[in-house]
Amino acid sequence: MEALDYHAEERRKAEFDLEEMKIVWAGSRQNYEISDRMARLVASDPVFRKDNRTMLSRKDLFKDTLRKAAHAWKRIIELRLSEEEAHMLRSYVDQPAFTDLHWGMFIPAIKGQGTEEQHEKWLPMAYKMQIIGCYAQTELGHGSNVQGLETTATFDPQTDEFVIHSPTLTSSKWWPGGLGKVSTHAVVYARLITGVQDHGVHGFIVQLRSLDDHSPLPGITVGDIGMKFGSGAYNSMDNGLLRFDHVRIPRNQMLMRFVL
Repeated sequence: MEALDYHAEERRKAEFDLEEMKIVWAGSRQNYEISDRMARLVASDPVFRKDNRTMLSRKDLFKDTLRKAAHAWKRIIELRLSEEEAHMLRSYVDQPAFTDLHWGMFIPAIKGQGTEEQHEKWLPMAYKMQIIGCYAQTELGHGSNVQGLETTATFDPQTDEFVIHSPTLTSSKWWPGGLGKVSTHAVVYARLITGVQDHGVHGFIVQLRSLDDHSPLPGITVGDIGMKFGSGAYNSMDNGLLRFDHVRIPRNQMLMRFVL
């Protein structure tokens, strides 16, 4: 069946130059050319089809999302796309996925809040997707009210470690995308405790799942929160829950760029 262009008549009636408007909308001719090239690349690839998305079960939709994310990564490598081009390609796939949080939250958090040493250790693995990360801030009892977060990171001076813990039900991390099934690591936001002093919320890099068999590490309770409202909608994303039972991490996994 031939596709219908419902906007063709309106374009014909336009009193402005459509091609120039495309450039204005994109911000520059270079941006437009990248956008147009990535849009055509996605539209011409049958793996990225989305006409059947609303008819898939949650399980099949998630499998479809994994397949598209893997195929997008394969094409990015094969075509040697730039970071800008890769970002545009993923946006045109137009299906919420764990990669949105990996590239859009996990990596920027490390880049923005980590030290040079932390960049050198974590970013190469993240850029190669040898580890997959998410952004574990939101809690069941507090949403995105950062000042209300209850997860604690208590410093143990005897071992030079932080002990990450969920002291209450409401301190459970709830909703982070990519957490439910895929992520191996997270930037976890928790209250920094030294002695009896609460220093407020800081970020910590925490491994959640084994890199050998993907099973949760000791002290980690993690899973998918299940269906969300809407047919298709955000059900392609594995929003998750996370609890810690006195999980120890090295001191150098606290994001320390701005720590005095």
